[in-house]
Amino acid sequence: MAYKTEAIMDARNNTGTDSYRLLITRRFGSEILVVGNGPDWSLPRTEIPSRQRPAEQLTAAIRKNLEFETYCLFVPIALSSAGPESNANYAVMESVKQNDPATSGTYWMPAAVLGHNCDTKEARAVREALGELNSYTTGEKPGPFGKAGWLRELCQWAEEQIAPLGIRLTGNFRQLNASPTFSLIRLETDGVALWFKATGKPNEHELAIALSLARLFPRHVPRVLGIHLAWNGWLSAEAPGIELGEIAECSVWERAAESLAELQTSSIGKCSELVEGKCRDLRLARLSEWVDPFLARMEECMAAQEKPSPAPLVKSELASLRDSLAEGCELLESFRLPDTLGHIDFNPGNILVSADRCVFLDWAEGCVSHPFLTFEYLRQHMERSNLDEPAAGARVTAAYLRPWQAFFSPEELGRAMALAPLVGVFAYAAANDRWRLPETLRDAAAAGYLRSLTRRMYRQAVQVAERSAPCLESL
Repeated sequence: MAYKTEAIMDARNNTGTDSYRLLITRRFGSEILVVGNGPDWSLPRTEIPSRQRPAEQLTAAIRKNLEFETYCLFVPIALSSAGPESNANYAVMESVKQNDPATSGTYWMPAAVLGHNCDTKEARAVREALGELNSYTTGEKPGPFGKAGWLRELCQWAEEQIAPLGIRLTGNFRQLNASPTFSLIRLETDGVALWFKATGKPNEHELAIALSLARLFPRHVPRVLGIHLAWNGWLSAEAPGIELGEIAECSVWERAAESLAELQTSSIGKCSELVEGKCRDLRLARLSEWVDPFLARMEECMAAQEKPSPAPLVKSELASLRDSLAEGCELLESFRLPDTLGHIDFNPGNILVSADRCVFLDWAEGCVSHPFLTFEYLRQHMERSNLDEPAAGARVTAAYLRPWQAFFSPEELGRAMALAPLVGVFAYAAANDRWRLPETLRDAAAAGYLRSLTRRMYRQAVQVAERSAPCLESL
């Protein structure tokens, strides 16, 4: 989302690394790979770039340094036995092959050796991690992807799903996400590549959205090949194309914007189906109901700010913002543009552009809303992209509005578009229910982020008022 851009840029500029101790298992956790000889063993260690997907980076590092394939089961959030060191990160991995020999300087050690007589700090941490692994295996803790052997089970299931297509898995894969309840993995075949995705709380609804969109708008989303209900996951064919965020040609962004409008216009009249399919209801009537409670919570949030800068909004400014948001929602609704499919976290990383179409990915934040809010999120990203062609913003906006001109006049569309930045940032902030929780005020990062979004709303409200003033004077 564009409102996260500064934080994302900081992350990309971060050249630090994180150190991980690798608990690599095989044979359903009965053996672990260690470095050394006899009682003087230790876990293998590696460093990976900070703020990147750990699963993908860890499997690549093990492939390079230890020369065999693994996949990540989970990264323990905290091991009490690991001690207070800030760099004591652990990752529980599994060898893809169960009988691969250990590389030079390492050996496979039976996990049973880690009896209570082995009392080093590392041994205690390993026992704790293996206990967590066992809790997923026995079902004591929920999480199919925390269990040893799930990749083999996935591949067997995927083979069954693609058998009618006449293609087979090659055995090569790329794991992007790893946690006990979430998975994102690319599986290679001798034809089109596949993606398997599964989601847990709080994104359990994404499966229902993916299935609804694949049924209603097959040209605009990946083709679903199989559903794994027990894992809340689905298998899709890889859509061809390049991520829009990697392209600096204005004409391509114009195509993406027009494709978004075509998708949205094709969703007119389908809002009930979309909401039944677990898309979030962010229609203007619902947003209007949230203005007062949201700003009441933001008044508490501003009062809790300890730093003098940037200055918190005072009560009079919040009251003015309240009036602006209420009026903005009312005006936007008065233009009578239909509610459509939307996306509260729409960004160029989730848009694939090919020669003949654009495909839109990752619909966990799918919603039903005013259509221009979703375009506003894309427009914000475009402003921060590498597009340096003359009038790029105007061109991309015109491309987006082109399909809408079959229904509305350019003047009506222009007035509605002018309100989208204000209502869009409010919809983005209010859609996350975390602002409703009292404990959010005690979370410095979350409270600071909400204050930042609210200050942005206020700036947008001032700009809307300034643009409206000349129009009122001319009356």
